[in-house]
Amino acid sequence: MRINSITPGTKLNIHLTYRDMSFDTSSFVISSYGDGALITPVYFAGKIIEYCSDATFEIVNPITGIKRRFYIEDMSRVDFAGSDFHVIRGREITLSVNNRKAERFKIQREATVTIKDKKSVRLIINDLSVRGISLLVGKYSDNFNIGDEIEIDLVNEETLKHITFVSKIIRKFKVGDLDAVGCEVKNVSTGLLMYLQFKKMQKHSHNDQRMFEEAI
Repeated sequence: MRINSITPGTKLNIHLTYRDMSFDTSSFVISSYGDGALITPVYFAGKIIEYCSDATFEIVNPITGIKRRFYIEDMSRVDFAGSDFHVIRGREITLSVNNRKAERFKIQREATVTIKDKKSVRLIINDLSVRGISLLVGKYSDNFNIGDEIEIDLVNEETLKHITFVSKIIRKFKVGDLDAVGCEVKNVSTGLLMYLQFKKMQKHSHNDQRMFEEAI
């Protein structure tokens, strides 16, 4: 679904980062606006937001209860006859958070993991989805216990931005001869969603290339 096709009057549940602070708010769609949508104004600390490029929003179908999530690439203030509004542009995030089994992506990248005693170690992320993550913990296995919450700091190789999120360890297992832990992701940030979207596009591009090469 395109943002400019959202029905006027639809409520938007918005999560945004502004001035290094994250918060949740809501707005309503007034009408389509070019390739975006005109919405009721969004405020921070009592003042209207001039511009934001780090936000997501959800809409919920009142009949089916199905949620759709969108990434806001830019939200700009506009003035109509002395009244403030915002115009938002972006795209739908096609990763299905509602599916019982979310698509997993092989990452095989290093990340900084901070455990409960504030000790940080460098570990390999084995795979990642919108719901969970598995880490190869190796010799650090004894430091990771079921029920522990850990903080993970991963660098997006496309944007070089840090993605930080919290996960809870729910199982311990082995990947070949290596000790590993499986975790539930506790806070799905905008950065994590966009990274998963990037990995999905990367995976599809690789599959398309393989199909083409094997067809030659």
